[in-house]
Amino acid sequence: MNNKAQLNWVRLPLKNLENCRELGGYETGNGSQTKWHTFLRSDNMASINAEEIEFLKDYGVKTVIDLRGDDETSIHRNPLSNEDSCDYHNIPLAVQPVSELNEDVAETMGEFYVSVLEESKTIKEVFDVIANSEGGLIFHCMAGKDRTGIIAMLLLGLVGVSKKDIVSNYEVTYTNLESFQNIKGLPARIPESYLYSNRDYILKAYNHIMDNYQSIEDYLLSKDIAQESIDKIKDKFTA
Repeated sequence: MNNKAQLNWVRLPLKNLENCRELGGYETGNGSQTKWHTFLRSDNMASINAEEIEFLKDYGVKTVIDLRGDDETSIHRNPLSNEDSCDYHNIPLAVQPVSELNEDVAETMGEFYVSVLEESKTIKEVFDVIANSEGGLIFHCMAGKDRTGIIAMLLLGLVGVSKKDIVSNYEVTYTNLESFQNIKGLPARIPESYLYSNRDYILKAYNHIMDNYQSIEDYLLSKDIAQESIDKIKDKFTA
């Protein structure tokens, strides 16, 4: 057992993951705190080594949700997909392959986020897995910014974390452009503007939900996610 894995980490000490972070430690709507060692968000996990896999196991990770499409997973396979101790789910969240993104999409990323919220056919599947998961759960995409950011926003908002803290959590996701572009096999067509975090993107998505559904919970209910599943997630996530 790795003693460091028993601690609470804002950003996990894993050299091959630039953007693996906790969702624990945030104040919730009822004055409690989101639980540590419960939900983690991450960037591409293809490069993690055996020692880092053991650290994640010791940290409590038993479920993985990979939000990437086939065009990404075929090049950058998540090593945890072959671990018997992990329940791995590949649930593509984007409404189009990342390799097909163009500059027009990147310039309106806020609208892209809204399109994911409204057009993705897999939101329910993601949250059903979260509700029924055992132990700690890590969800990720490629940069850990957009698809991962949307799921993080929904989880944090569901338990009443403030808009300010949700935006702050998203902004920390700023991706090092140079290191990200150097990933072997990354589609060359991905525009540079896609690789940066901008608070306006997540605010566009958050405000869309509040304007049209009044709450994150009501949005999730509109996606046919059962109240029982929503309540299970709340119980998992709050102290």
